[in-house]
Amino acid sequence: MARSNLLSCLEKNELLNQKAVSIDKLLDWGKRHEESGLINDAIDFYERAGAPERLEAMLEIVRDEGDAFLYGRILRSLGRDAPAADWIAVGEKARELGKEAYAREAFKRGGLQKPETGRPETGEAKSKPIG
Repeated sequence: MARSNLLSCLEKNELLNQKAVSIDKLLDWGKRHEESGLINDAIDFYERAGAPERLEAMLEIVRDEGDAFLYGRILRSLGRDAPAADWIAVGEKARELGKEAYAREAFKRGGLQKPETGRPETGEAKSKPIG
């Protein structure tokens, strides 16, 4: 979907801040943003619409993208946390995708402190600087 079919930042904020707005309208805009790959914006609309089933679907997407920050945001919105193993899986995916800050956050939330190199579950020693 082309971005021209999406709201501007100002239009989005105005819609999200309206006191009375149609749930269907919010879900429609959420879906449009989701289909355009704008996951953070889609989450905004789904949260405002009070759509836990859409947030659950977003949870899978951000987990597959290794996005620990959106993962945590969605869990907070759903009023729960994930088991440590789920957080570690998000961290592994983040590391695989080269998202080190995301990986550190996920490992921390999973109860692990990731070493500078090596896999967190192996407890390998930190690498030594060259030179």
